Amino acid sequence: MRTVTNVFLLNLSVSDLLLAVFCMPFTLIPQLMRNFVFGEFMCISIRYAQAVSVGVSCFTLVTISLERYFAIVEPLRSRRWQTRSHSYKCIVAIWICALALVIPIALSQKLIPLRTRHHACREIWSKDLRNLEIAYSIILVCILFVIPLFVMALAYGCIAYRLWIDIRRQMQDQTDDESSGKQLSNSDTDVPTSKSSNVMRNGGHVSLRHSNLRNSVANRKRVIKMLFVVVLEYFICWTPLYVVSTWKIVDYFSIAGKVSQTSWSMMLLLAYSSSFIHPITYCFMNKNFRKGFLSVFRCCVEKRRMSGGCTEMSNLNSTSSPGKHLNREYTYSRVAPEDRS
Repeated sequence: MRTVTNVFLLNLSVSDLLLAVFCMPFTLIPQLMRNFVFGEFMCISIRYAQAVSVGVSCFTLVTISLERYFAIVEPLRSRRWQTRSHSYKCIVAIWICALALVIPIALSQKLIPLRTRHHACREIWSKDLRNLEIAYSIILVCILFVIPLFVMALAYGCIAYRLWIDIRRQMQDQTDDESSGKQLSNSDTDVPTSKSSNVMRNGGHVSLRHSNLRNSVANRKRVIKMLFVVVLEYFICWTPLYVVSTWKIVDYFSIAGKVSQTSWSMMLLLAYSSSFIHPITYCFMNKNFRKGFLSVFRCCVEKRRMSGGCTEMSNLNSTSSPGKHLNREYTYSRVAPEDRS
């Protein structure tokens, strides 16, 4: 399971956990209470951690799409540099870019008092930097949403096209094999016994090949669907939040009365939902990951059973005649078969 793609998935899970554990409670609770009760330090650090986690998640998704593109479409060219050491360097670069990109967000966060004696954690820029705030917000939307969505759609589109071409080629090969199999079956009655047995073997080989082709075509179609789902999930989860956030910064007064706190909370929840969609899409929809995930628990259960059986037999041996000692092989052979499976 320690592949290049899974290394990037591990980094994606770290960013999702950072968003889920450290950002969601400190964002949704003030939205519902209409009061930021966690203090100025948490106001700055939480907003910065949230922005960093979003940036890391976005850059990791783009890196995964590019890695999959080169692995499937250009496998020979990418074999030299698709290594785990290279993936570690990419992850370091991802975190550095995310940490540096959102520094203005941390610098502009302020805890301000309200008339209701409550507090609000807001991103406030000075009036002299108003144009810079709008430009930075638009650039941030382009870097974290528009460009990644375009890159992922293009990369996965090329992958889907390549897989679809392979599917059509395999289906054409299957049609050719079926036509050749029919010709062999029609000429079966006119050949001697030894040749007819060869025809039967060839027919069985063709049937097995057809089964493998069907499985391969089904797997490739499933990959194409998953790639489409990945892009669609990213678009649905983040589009409302980015659009409204940009609108809010460009023209706050026109949106103040149109988007309620409940609507804003729902858009935040929709964006945060990507944190639990990623494990489902990238991991549990992957057959190899499911097998590896279950094998870890199966291995732990087997070790626990074996250790329990060995302990029981050693205790039994210690209570029997003192001159009789069982070695590890004999102890293991005495364990019940269902405990050794």
